[in-house]
Amino acid sequence: MFGRGVADEVPPAVRFVPILLANLVPLVGVLAYGWEPSTLIVIYALEVILALPLAAVKALFAGQPPRIEELETDEDESDSSVISVGNTDLARKRGSVELVSWLPPVYPRNLPFVGAVLFATVWVVLFVVGALAEIAVGEALTRPEVWLSVAGLMVGQGLETWHDYLRDGRYETASPYAVIETPARQGFFLMAVLLFVAEAGGIAVLATFVAVKLLVDWSAFRATHGGGGRFTGWLSGPENAGELPNPPQLPDGDPDARCRTHTRTVLLTGLLSTLVKPAPFYTGMVLLAWFVTLAVLGSSGEYTIVLTAVVTLGALAALVAFLASKTAEHVLEYAPLEYRRYDDRLVAYDTWVEEPQWSVPIHEIRDVSLVYDRFPDRVFDTRTLEAQMGWGDDETTRELGPVVDVESFVGSFDLPVRTAELTLEPIDRRLAGLAVTPIGVVFAGAGAFAAGPWPLVVALPYVVFGLPFLALVLQLLWRQAYPDPE
Repeated sequence: MFGRGVADEVPPAVRFVPILLANLVPLVGVLAYGWEPSTLIVIYALEVILALPLAAVKALFAGQPPRIEELETDEDESDSSVISVGNTDLARKRGSVELVSWLPPVYPRNLPFVGAVLFATVWVVLFVVGALAEIAVGEALTRPEVWLSVAGLMVGQGLETWHDYLRDGRYETASPYAVIETPARQGFFLMAVLLFVAEAGGIAVLATFVAVKLLVDWSAFRATHGGGGRFTGWLSGPENAGELPNPPQLPDGDPDARCRTHTRTVLLTGLLSTLVKPAPFYTGMVLLAWFVTLAVLGSSGEYTIVLTAVVTLGALAALVAFLASKTAEHVLEYAPLEYRRYDDRLVAYDTWVEEPQWSVPIHEIRDVSLVYDRFPDRVFDTRTLEAQMGWGDDETTRELGPVVDVESFVGSFDLPVRTAELTLEPIDRRLAGLAVTPIGVVFAGAGAFAAGPWPLVVALPYVVFGLPFLALVLQLLWRQAYPDPE
């Protein structure tokens, strides 16, 4: 079992030593070895950017649930959020999965926070490269000492993560929301200082920036281990305490009926919903960050091709990782579900983490209707239902399915379906064709643009602002192609 180590006996000041030494290395390089001040600025800017993906990894292991109300509202102005999380339904999921024996378990409910960090990273890149517009970033990135220093900073953070967060078991008391908010708030403060340093320059200002950064790291470190004032409390992120509702209890004995969701339908639904909704907007943001970064790097001599390739691959990897995380969110929410009936109760059981997720008396299920606008249901001949459940404060709308044999599912669970027929009429091919044709035109235009001599800056605004609008129009047009059974 992954438990606490002997590092509990080590004083906090000793644990902070790797981070302290890693932060001093670049300053020593400027003072003793004649590094350019811009080199130090680039080093710390890279650390601010790389700290967010590290937080995404840490968030996967956070053992405490987040405060769902903090994700859905922003009433507490004293604890304002830097990063917003969209999928609060998955954030309520129970259970965990152990990937390897030498790491803590991974919680599926933490995946939305990973996607939120990846999205925030793009905005951080835009802010940082804008602040460094007057600095020869391209030349600094060609120096080995820059990457050695960044490696040292990340090693320091990695050691702190391993010894303090994983080995000492702090992940057990951390929530994913707190894990990602802490580096985001630190980065927000440091980027404001970075903007001033980049404009002012000079050794004295750079030394001041290093001192401020050490103060930020130490304050956040102390706040994490208890202590500190209002500023350190803000840097440490929101409170970790969060509670899930009492887990539904499984009745004794075998269920009277079972019905699994159809995995391939869930996967295709998640993929299409990702491509239609967040993908156009996020693609525009990644393209904008990619172009601004290349513009700031400028010409770097013999390293121009290498830097361009690195930045391009990094932007593409960020886009693919974000879209994959959004698809995985939908898959983790619905693919493992098995609906079970125990007497007069419906239980949704997650077969991957082996935990019941929610339970409701069958007599509290009402207004069950067929979801008719899911293209994957037509591809795999499955059905998805939508129902109102519970009363009062517990009232909610849930999706049931997709299931293969909907007639048997409805009959076994006595679901009061409003529609007389559970069949799906064929879609209107003419409207569907009108919705799909522009997509082919967009891909053809992108290929022609990539091969042609036209400057990117001319088309960039149309891509960034046009993609989300085009996706919305095509989505509305495609929806009209579905015949409404009611």
